[in-house]
Amino acid sequence: VNVDHGAKRFVLARLLDSDTAGTQACTTPAMAWIDAPAVGATLPRRFAVRGWAFRDGVGIERVEILVDGRPVAEAEYGIPQPGIRAFWRSQDPQQPRVGFLAEVDGSGLPRGTHWLGLRVVGRDGVAEDWIEQPFSVAE
Repeated sequence: VNVDHGAKRFVLARLLDSDTAGTQACTTPAMAWIDAPAVGATLPRRFAVRGWAFRDGVGIERVEILVDGRPVAEAEYGIPQPGIRAFWRSQDPQQPRVGFLAEVDGSGLPRGTHWLGLRVVGRDGVAEDWIEQPFSVAE
């Protein structure tokens, strides 16, 4: 359920019975952040998105940039971010190369407010949509 653009996250877990317990690996959810653009920024039709994402124990396969809930770009993933491991005590196998950068072509977006988000896909195939932030498209 996404009623608040991802501001609240819930974990849905399936309890395993004694026959399946211990046969599946338990991993933590991804952590991600958009460093730029700033929340509420007014942006030109083409703009860059940069930030970081990691998933302890599994790693990240790819980061997709979403606008209004739809994928619009795949980020270049694997840019060095050495401060992330120390701050979060991350055990992602790709550390410190957990940064991302993408160019977004928003030429088809109407003027006004839109929502910028991330879809983080782990190396195990699990996709997680992250919190969205508002931005405006300039004329």
